Order: sequence, then structure tokens, then C-alpha cells
Amino acid sequence: MRSYAAVTFVGAFLLFLVQPLMARAILPWFGGAAAVWTTSLLFYQTLLLGGYLYAHLGSRLGRRRQALLHGALLLVTLALLPITPSPTPGVAADPAPAWHLLRLLTASVGGPYLLLAATAPLLHDWFAREAPGRSPYPLYAVSNVGSLLALLAYPTLVEPLVGVSHQGWAWSAAYGSFVLACAVVVWRVVRHAGAEGTVAGPPRADGTPAPADVTLWLLLAACGSGLLLAITNHITLDVAPAPLLWILPLALYLLSFVLAFAGAYRRRIWGSFLVLALGAMALLWNWGFAFPASVQVAGSAGSLFVACMVLHGELAAGAPHARHLTRFYLTMAAGGALGGMLVALVAPAVLHDFWELPVLLLAAWGLQLAVLWRDPCSALHRGARPVRWAALLSVGALAAAAFWVPTLRRTRGTVATERNFYGVLRVQDRPRGVLHDMRVLLDGRILHGGQFLDPARRDRPTAYFTAGSGVALALALHPRRRAGHPLRIGVIGLGVGTIAAWTRPGDTVRFYELNPAVESFARRYFTFLHDAPAVVEVVPGDGRLSLARETRPPRAGPRYDVLVVDAFSSDAIPVHLLTREAAWLYRRALAGGGVLVFQATNRHVDLAPVIRGLAGASGLEALEITTDPPEGSGGISSTWFVLADDPAFLADVRARAKARRPAGRGGAVERPTPADTILWTDDFSDLLRVLRWTRVRTRGNVRSGVRSGMETSGGRGT
Repeated sequence: MRSYAAVTFVGAFLLFLVQPLMARAILPWFGGAAAVWTTSLLFYQTLLLGGYLYAHLGSRLGRRRQALLHGALLLVTLALLPITPSPTPGVAADPAPAWHLLRLLTASVGGPYLLLAATAPLLHDWFAREAPGRSPYPLYAVSNVGSLLALLAYPTLVEPLVGVSHQGWAWSAAYGSFVLACAVVVWRVVRHAGAEGTVAGPPRADGTPAPADVTLWLLLAACGSGLLLAITNHITLDVAPAPLLWILPLALYLLSFVLAFAGAYRRRIWGSFLVLALGAMALLWNWGFAFPASVQVAGSAGSLFVACMVLHGELAAGAPHARHLTRFYLTMAAGGALGGMLVALVAPAVLHDFWELPVLLLAAWGLQLAVLWRDPCSALHRGARPVRWAALLSVGALAAAAFWVPTLRRTRGTVATERNFYGVLRVQDRPRGVLHDMRVLLDGRILHGGQFLDPARRDRPTAYFTAGSGVALALALHPRRRAGHPLRIGVIGLGVGTIAAWTRPGDTVRFYELNPAVESFARRYFTFLHDAPAVVEVVPGDGRLSLARETRPPRAGPRYDVLVVDAFSSDAIPVHLLTREAAWLYRRALAGGGVLVFQATNRHVDLAPVIRGLAGASGLEALEITTDPPEGSGGISSTWFVLADDPAFLADVRARAKARRPAGRGGAVERPTPADTILWTDDFSDLLRVLRWTRVRTRGNVRSGVRSGMETSGGRGT
């Protein structure tokens, strides 16, 4: 048992360590989108299914031949090392980024991961045949412990101590050591196994699973896997796409397997907790943005854990005799892949919002009722009193109403909706609060921008870009503008194109936009791009990758007088746009005397120390401008940073900001810039350090946004 357990542990550790490692490496190539992680999970679940299928079918070969085959394939995968992915052509503007991501992962880590996934069920089956009197299921708990420790090790040890560029090499070296350890077990099996090992026991006395049992295994596993992806999506979209916020739900998912197969599941206790989880997630689903990040993360992750304890507890309770072990593992893996596919691929294509989360939570409740109906020892077996079933079904109905009714009320006035890899876009007319006279573009609950419905006011900049905002002052007071010369403006993040309203004839403004649906909505439902007096261009793809291509020698590329960074993922700028290397790229893209402007308005993340660190790394001074526009202006509170190397220009901006400071409510206010700084690099970053865990930024007109059911303190795009 010890040798099997050791190799099982190491294999599981590597299997789950590579998941956040690869996602962190490729996240910048897809604009920091939260869907990178959920699509990656689908890839790993699919390969896990392939590995379990290989183990199940290979069991027909007998232990000796199967061991020789597996050992040979492990040695072959050494030729595929190291796993060091690199961006492929077209990644920035691929119309199907999910499939591009899956192809990239397959080429980088597909072979080693498939065999790692197959190793655990193979070892467990070999042990069951070698020691027919002992249960192999404790090895499954060992496997999950190894997986859990790997997930905890990545954010606490690997990410802080090993640069992203070296993590792939370190994992590859560990994988080589694992192959050698596995070869020792293979040699032992080859020496001692008979030509056909079997699990002892009467042929039909082991409870051969019925088709209904197999179907239930599949559905329980699929629901748990789907909930993992759906709740991870919910957390990363509403808070931030950070490795720890990826890993926490997955770690709890695995912990539920460990506890369930260790016998810790009690149906009555965890069933009661599931009712509480339904209520908690209904609250967070509709009003979570009003709570601090810690409450959102804890509530969502706790609900996932409770639901998975119910689902995986019922799986463990229905586990078959060891004779059917590989079939059981294969069915669970198939369910995992099915759940991942439904959330990562099917849901974005058929659902206009993230409805898979409440649907799967209600499905978990329904599956537990199905188990109770089938279990002859249950008080709710088929002959139970109808009043009991009516009470339980009413719980599900109330939970469904708690999810749907507030959402339908919040989305009144919706003009158009589209969902894709990057999120859910919605155009809405006359939302409540300070935006009641406007048409707005929302990504989830995050405001992209808005425009007055009144034709007489439709050219007026609104939201974060009103007069007195940092970007408005930078454009109006730029030395070239004051000298009467046209400006060349670059903007990372399109939104509805509001910045185009600040341009003048002769100007050129070039937007970089990752999400193709954003440009489509900006042109179809808003007029800022059409009405702009400047020449307007929109470049598809990630802004940093596009700028790098355009400024790479020998191409001269564009040289901007003002470069605005306003691309937001969830409630935070993607990390790769805030690193030292990105700052060097921005300086290369600026003309002499150029100005760099950052949108730092945010609810859960304090970006000020990071932007100040970028200013120091690029040799610029930073000025922080906070705007609290007057009522009726269509504006909302915003924070901007203006970076420049011209002291006279910054003095002008500072003076204008102070001059606009009102005696009463509203106007523009300069906030002092503290000395503390944080410098991120492409290899090292710590998003968790700047998260506002215990408080929510609520200032100025944000309160009206909360009443309207949308998030208005974390701008996305312009």
C-alpha cells in the first residue's frame, strides 16, 4: 500500500499543480479573461476522462502487459518536456478563443497530463488485484489529498518564489522524477503479476451496478463539476481573476471528495446545509456586489463546498465493489467532463446570462431528492407521505423564485444581450438611479459606459469621462492641444467609445478592444464613434499584444500623444497591463512629451500603489484625480491617474482640478498621492495584496448604482 500511495500522491500533486501554473502563464494572451480558467478546467476534465477510459480499457490486457504499456508511454512523454507554452499567431483576435485555448493546452501539456490522469486509476486497480482482500478506495483519498496540497502550494509557495517563466521548467523536472518512480512500481508489477490478475470474489456477488446506478453516478459528478466552474466564474467575474480565487473553489471541490470518501458525509446534516446554501447564493447572485470581497468569496465558496459534499457524499455512498472500480472512476470522470462542457461551451452558446449557476444548484437539490426517492432506507422512499414531498419541492420552488424574480426586475429595459467567451454584454435603457435618462452598456454588473437618450445631449461625455475627469483634463491640457495641433490618441478598452466625444477635427483615436461584441454593440446602439470629429479606428485583440506588434522594430508603429489604459476584467485591470514590462511598452508607444492615463476606478481592488509603481519604473510622475460629478451630468465617481514627465503639464492639470473643486457636492477633487508603491512584473504579481477584502468602495453617486442593481464603481472600457 505504501508504494502505491506514494506514487499516487506524487502523480496527483503534479496533476493539479500544472493547472494553475499553465493558466497563469497563458492568461495575458487572452486579455486576463476569467473564462481562461474555466475553459482550462474543461480541458483538464476532458483529459481526465481520457485517462480513466485508457485505464478502464487497458485493464483487459492484464496487469503485466498494461504496466509495460503504461511505462513505455510515460517514457515517451519525456520527449515532450519542458512544458513552456508560447503565444501562437492569431491568439489576440481569434473569433473562437475557447477553442484556441484548448488547442494551445493540448500542444503544451496534453500528453503528460493524460498519462498522469491515467496513473491513479491504474495503480488503484493494480493494488486491488494484488491485494484482493483490501479496499483500494483509501488510495482515492490519498490522490485527492495530493491534489489539494498542490493547489494550496501554488499560491503560497510556487507563485511567490518561482517566476512564471521558470515554473514550467520546474514542473517538467518534477515530472521526470515521477516517471522514474512510476517505473519502479511498473517493474514490481511486471515481476510479480500473473498474466491475468483478477479481483477475488464470486462473479455476481459483488453488486453489479444497474444502469440507473451508473446514470446517477454520471449526473452527480456532472452537477458537482458544473457547479465548480459556474461558481468560479461568479467569483472571478465579480471580484478579480487571481490564481488564489481560481484555486480556492477547486480546493474545496477536492476536499469534498476527500471527506466524502473518508465517510464524513451525513445526509441529514449536509442536506440541511444545502438549503442554506441555496438562500446564500440567491442573495449573492442578485446583490453580491454590495458586499465586501471577503463576503462574496466566502459565501460562494462555502455554497460550492456544501453542494459538493452532498453530491460527492451520495457518490461515495453508492460506490460499487472493487471489481467495478475502473468503471466507477470512468463514470465519475465522464460526469466531470460533461459538467465542464455544459458550463464552458454549451452555456455561453445557449444562455444569455450565467443562468447555469442557479440551475445547477437547484439540480443538486433535485438529485438529492432523487436519491432519497430511490433509497429504501430513507423516510422519503417511494411510499412517503405526499406532504413531505410537497414541503421539499416547495423549498426548490422558493429558491428558484429567489434567483429569478429580482434578476428579471433588474434587467427591465434590456435592448440587446450577447454572451461570449469574455462575458455577458447587455444594453439597457433607462436603468434606475443616476443613469435613468441614459442607455448603458453592462458587462455582467460592471458599467462599460452610457449615453443620454435625449438627442440634444447624446454627444455629452458621461459616466467616468465627464468634464473634470482625469482623462478629460489630460486631453484638454496637453501641450499639443493648447498649441492648436491635432492629437494622436490610443485607448486600450473601447466600451461605448465615450472618449471619442473629447476629440476634435484632425485628431486620430485608435481603440484596442479584446471582445469583438463590444465593438459591435458600440456601433449599433451608441453614436460616440459615428459622431466623433476625429478619425476613429478600432483594432481587435489584446491591447498589449497589439501595441507590441505595432512598435516592434523595424516597424515604426504609432506614436501617441495620449495613451489611455482603460481595459477592465471583472473589477480589475488585467495584471499583464500593469507590469513593469507593460510600462516600458507604453513608453515606447508614446511620442515625445506623451501622456499616459490610467482608469483606476474600482470597487474591490486598490490599483493606486500599482500605478504609482509603474510611474516610478517608467520615469514618470503620477497625479491622482478623483471626480465626483454633479447630479444631472450623467457622471459617476471616478479615479484617474495622469502620468507624464512634464512638470508644467502636471501643474496645469493639478491647478485645473483644484479650480473645479466645488463649494458643495460634486466637481473634481485631486487626491494626494501617498508614497507607497507596488511594482509588478510579468513574472511576479500579487493581486491579493491590493484587494479590498473587508470594505466596499462606496462614494459619491455609486449609491444610486447599487439601488439600480448594477455595479458602477468599477469601469470597464470607455
